[in-house]
Amino acid sequence: MRRIALFNLVLGFSLIFMAASGGAFVALRSTETFLQGVDPTWQLMLQTSSHGHTNLFGVLHILLGLTIPYSRSNQFLDRIKTFGLGAGSFAMGPLLIARAASGPSVSLDGLGLTIGACLSLALAAIVAHIIGLFSRLIER
Repeated sequence: MRRIALFNLVLGFSLIFMAASGGAFVALRSTETFLQGVDPTWQLMLQTSSHGHTNLFGVLHILLGLTIPYSRSNQFLDRIKTFGLGAGSFAMGPLLIARAASGPSVSLDGLGLTIGACLSLALAAIVAHIIGLFSRLIER
């Protein structure tokens, strides 16, 4: 197994662990909000989204690590794909929590643009991996 594949496995399980640990705090805030009969706040909604998306990106890293051997891509491209997926993990983890703390905004801000750029890198990494896997599938 390539080191980059193993790195993705470790990163994926670490992300799931961190998201699961943070999930207890989100659950407590959700329970308090529900018991008070108050609509969920902007901050709570984004924290909940961050929790779910960090779990998702953890699973994506694990899947990338498991399927790298089946992809028809070189080691450099595997590093680029890992970086792109890592950017998405960073956007939907710490950056989304920071966005939750800043409050809603009508205009475009630097943090929102950064999150969008990081998510674009993650989508590009996923597409590149699909192409690598498909290339291996049709290879004779």
